[in-house]
Amino acid sequence: MKFIVMFLLVVLTACSSSPGNLTDLGKEVQILDSKPGSECSVVGKVVGENEQGSIDLARNHARNLGGKLKANSIFINQEVPNGQKYQVFATAYQCE
Repeated sequence: MKFIVMFLLVVLTACSSSPGNLTDLGKEVQILDSKPGSECSVVGKVVGENEQGSIDLARNHARNLGGKLKANSIFINQEVPNGQKYQVFATAYQCE
C-alpha cells in the first residue's frame, strides 16, 4: 500500500511541475530583445526544451532555468526545432 501511495505522489508531482509551466523564479526572468551591454553580467547558459514542439513552453523552460541561476534576464541565442522537440539556447544574465 505504501508503494502505491508513493508512486501516486511521484506521478502527481511530475505532472504538476511541467518544465513549460513558469515557476515563481521563472516569472521574474524577462526575455531580452537584443544582447545586453555592460549593465548585465553573464550567470550561465541554459537550454529550454519542450517535447511537444511548443516554442512558448521551451522559452518558459529556459526562463525557469535562468531563474534557478539567479538571473533576471535571458537572451535567446538560438531556437531549434527538431521533429516534435523544440530547444531554446539562451544566455542567462543578471542585469542592473
